[in-house]
Amino acid sequence: MTKIVKIVSGLAITSSIVMAGGDFSAPMEPEITIPEKEIVVVEDNVKYDGFYLGGALSHLRMNASDEATGPALSVIAGYYFNKYIGLEGRYTRTLNDVDVDAGTTVSSVDRDLSNVGIYIKPMYNLTTGFSVYGLAGYGKAKSGDLEEKGLQWGLGTKYELANGVGLFFDYMNFYDGDDFDTEIAQDAFFSSTNVGATYTF
Repeated sequence: MTKIVKIVSGLAITSSIVMAGGDFSAPMEPEITIPEKEIVVVEDNVKYDGFYLGGALSHLRMNASDEATGPALSVIAGYYFNKYIGLEGRYTRTLNDVDVDAGTTVSSVDRDLSNVGIYIKPMYNLTTGFSVYGLAGYGKAKSGDLEEKGLQWGLGTKYELANGVGLFFDYMNFYDGDDFDTEIAQDAFFSSTNVGATYTF
């Protein structure tokens, strides 16, 4: 009889706990919110098209019966159709007398070296703003009173900074052959090395 009373008492206590709102459900897992990553878009301020102007410090070299060299200034104007092709015009002229090496002596001579030409400019971008390019076109090279017209070419690299400013280094071959203006019968070689800057509008 005592056992029955204990069982009934236990059931009554359990029943009262349930009726009183005892909650024996499994605990809910906390909700975790993962913040979304903010995607930062870096603006590409490099200008790949439009008109541009520039200048360069140049070194001209005319090698024929003697070798004439001198510092020069180049003025540049062109147009980028896109980042792959452009059109460029150049005028280069020595700033003062040239040094002439006749083989046994080197002297300063009042002789102008100059070139004017227009070129197609194909370009290949290696990374954003940095590219290699070629120049191929037609020009007129002058050494004193002698001049020669013909095909000219060049190779170079350029680095376009933001907001239209660019830096470049290139080499130009103005003439390589015989009979420079029919006066120089032996091999003649006329070239320039240039370091400069451009601004694209």
